[in-house]
Amino acid sequence: MTDYCLSGARIVDPAKNLDEIRDFWVVDGRITFGRHDGETENLDVSGKIVMPGLIDLRSHLHAPESLSSASAAAAAGGYTAILAMPDVCPPADNPGAIRLMEEKASKSASITFLQCGCLTKGSKGKELAPLGSLKEAGVVAVSDCPNSPQNTEIFLKGLEYASMFDLPVIEFPRDLTVSSSGVAHEGPTGLRMGIGGYPRMAEELFVQRAITISRNIQVNIHVSSISSAGSVELIRNAKAKGILITADTTPHHLTLTDEKILGYDPNSKTMPPLREESDRAAILAGILDGTIDCISTAHEPCHEHEKQVEFDLAPAGIIGYETALSIVYEELSLHEKDPFGLIAQTMSEKPRRILKTPYEGITEGAKADFVVFDPSKNWQYTVEKGVSVARNTPFDGCTIKGSVVATFSMGKQVYSAIEV
Repeated sequence: MTDYCLSGARIVDPAKNLDEIRDFWVVDGRITFGRHDGETENLDVSGKIVMPGLIDLRSHLHAPESLSSASAAAAAGGYTAILAMPDVCPPADNPGAIRLMEEKASKSASITFLQCGCLTKGSKGKELAPLGSLKEAGVVAVSDCPNSPQNTEIFLKGLEYASMFDLPVIEFPRDLTVSSSGVAHEGPTGLRMGIGGYPRMAEELFVQRAITISRNIQVNIHVSSISSAGSVELIRNAKAKGILITADTTPHHLTLTDEKILGYDPNSKTMPPLREESDRAAILAGILDGTIDCISTAHEPCHEHEKQVEFDLAPAGIIGYETALSIVYEELSLHEKDPFGLIAQTMSEKPRRILKTPYEGITEGAKADFVVFDPSKNWQYTVEKGVSVARNTPFDGCTIKGSVVATFSMGKQVYSAIEV
């Protein structure tokens, strides 16, 4: 195993109240701040930021992406752990499926794959999955994402059942009764294009449902992929009252609006859909004031032929591992003089808290699990040169500010673009 000396790093780890410039070493896969005189590979990271490895709360792992390519793409984006949503094949609603995924990951992954089990069998919302058995098999959370139980009684019982096993519940809030045929945001852009059908209300109704249930049974619920200004306001008010609700959004909802779909580009078709500038601004404000806890990629690979059809027939979903950190940094740096503490909180610290995963941090003796980020490096992202085998992204060809230059996971360097 190669040992490393990282010199001149600015280390930012809010969970450990750490923000300072210093050298450190990775020896036998573990961090040390005491000088190491053995043979090392020297990495000059002066002017660069070292943060805890990122963790993604919403990843969809299916064809054309393999676990190996997903792992490589995530590492290239600074992710050292990703939570796989239960829409795998077979669905993650039984211990056998969980163990099968774990076996595949152990053979293919260079980062940590965490598993999210189904809340209901097959994520169909009809009857509860065996949550106790799923917990024993190794899941760290349960969800029906990208679906949502439409029956509130089943959802309530699922929350009560999950709380018995201390399992976090991740809810993708969508009321299908008002959005079943929706392919885009119901607003002026969609009206002009002759599409739409997915209003803010579809999300906000189920965000309010989650808040109401949480208030009454005192169970934490995490609502994922918030896209609506109304949802942000509901969550802000709920938190002010002490209700146990947490939330995440995505880099694309933070930076893009539904004007991106003008021209009917299926690679800009997301779930939930991109909305208006007022929604984007509210999401930004929610991140800045802590209403929105986390930023997740919602990484969802699609085959090219699936996307190369009419907009309303194409599946929703975009890839996001390789661009997420840079996109978030570029946007937040416009509003925060020094956004790295906030980035580390929303993309690493708080996701780990929500999933209740152990965290050693960037501390003496801890296993190396961190990302090295160069805020001064501008780069152009193209799918042709990307690591992911999927190509469905609205950011193809964009020049982005700030780049991941190294990722260490499970004690090993799993990605490097540092000039040695």
